[in-house]
Amino acid sequence: MAKVNRIVAIVFLMISLGFVYLGRKLSEGAKTYPMVLAGMLIVLSIMLFIDASSKVKTDTSKNPLLILKKESKYFLILILGYVLFILGLQTVGFIMSTLVFLLAIQYLLGYKDIMKLVINSVLFTLVIYLAFSKVLNVPLPDGILSAIL
Repeated sequence: MAKVNRIVAIVFLMISLGFVYLGRKLSEGAKTYPMVLAGMLIVLSIMLFIDASSKVKTDTSKNPLLILKKESKYFLILILGYVLFILGLQTVGFIMSTLVFLLAIQYLLGYKDIMKLVINSVLFTLVIYLAFSKVLNVPLPDGILSAIL
């Protein structure tokens, strides 16, 4: 698993360096956000590489194929969730699709306290909606809510 993490870290490091290279061509105001994201990705990639390199195989009793199978299942569930979220953005709207997406993903990943799930999902959706629509003036898809409102 450490070898896979090192490869993933190198791939993401190359992608983030590509973002830095392409971001240099943007205007001064437009390149701030992509450069910050690329910088964060560089730092996280380096941290993943260091973490993967420092792992020492101590427990060989676990079957790595079973661990990989379990992680692959979660990965596929997340990818499917993201695809459904993206498809639902235009039809259902940002608020509804984000709420459903967050509730479903948190529940599938093992968080079972319904009250915390609802509070986390509602607060996160509200903060992101207000930040983008009110502070940054970025229009978000209304979906079916536009017909109601």
